[in-house]
Amino acid sequence: MPVSNSYQAQPDGYVRFDWSGNTIEGEFFSYVECGRDTDPKCGYIRPFDRGIRQQLIDNLQATHGIDLQKFTSQDDLITCDAFVTHKDLKAKHQVVVDAFEFIGESELTTERECIGNCRVDLLRRQYIVGVQLKQPQESLDNLNAEFLKWVTPFYTPLRYKRKWLTKYREGLLRFAIIVVLAVLGYFFLAK
Repeated sequence: MPVSNSYQAQPDGYVRFDWSGNTIEGEFFSYVECGRDTDPKCGYIRPFDRGIRQQLIDNLQATHGIDLQKFTSQDDLITCDAFVTHKDLKAKHQVVVDAFEFIGESELTTERECIGNCRVDLLRRQYIVGVQLKQPQESLDNLNAEFLKWVTPFYTPLRYKRKWLTKYREGLLRFAIIVVLAVLGYFFLAK
């Protein structure tokens, strides 16, 4: 489901919510169909926590059997590492966070480096897909300018490829079943 703008250089706001007993902060992007005026809480939350964002990406990749490195769509740019805030937005791989509060940028307690890494992950994705889809140069320049504000020499992108075991789990399971059946068949026929 599309958000307000797939190439949005900045979030619509910031939020704080509880997750597994911890207070988490993140950036909020409105869902365009809800409209900011009718339901301003309808949208997507990208947590600043890198581990949570990686798990959200891994969930999407495992559920759909794809590597986002090769198959990132325009609609996945913001949503691939985000929670949803309404059950109607929820895809099979997503988790709903319905209790959260909007906060101002000055109220954020998350380290600036974590916020920067979160921003850079999204901006990098947006820029790569934007170039591939030949988006207007003005949009690409805005993304690049915002990227340069946040990127540090220590930035490491998230993993957009499934782990080997996740990728080949079904094939390995089938192979194991065939081996077990072959061994059982051998013992039954040998009697």
